[in-house]
Amino acid sequence: MKIAIYGYGNLGRGVELAIRQNDDMELFGIFTRRNPDTVKTLTEGVGVYSSDDIEKYKDDIDVLIICGGSATDLPEMTPALARHFNVIDSFDTHAHIPEHFADVDAAAKKAGKIGIISCGWDPGMFSLN
Repeated sequence: MKIAIYGYGNLGRGVELAIRQNDDMELFGIFTRRNPDTVKTLTEGVGVYSSDDIEKYKDDIDVLIICGGSATDLPEMTPALARHFNVIDSFDTHAHIPEHFADVDAAAKKAGKIGIISCGWDPGMFSLN
């Protein structure tokens, strides 16, 4: 399964390490809003791409794991990206999960994609620390 990471902060690096431990997953690449030339990955040889170019790769990626923040990033990113990719996010603003679900569900259904939200990190890496 070809996995791509969208966002390369603490969560993105954690996802990268998890992918490396699963033989049935391949890290296709990392998409970032930063200058891709400035991003150093933990996995040698993995491609780093501008988030602006992500739609060019919609036929190359099986699952896109979105590693943005719940407050402002994911409410915009996940529905937009679910129009082109099977997506997973870690949205954890509990009061807004029904609204986020509805937005992602509508976008994914229209595109014939799958959207999985609010999974993986709750109660959060920072809470665990």
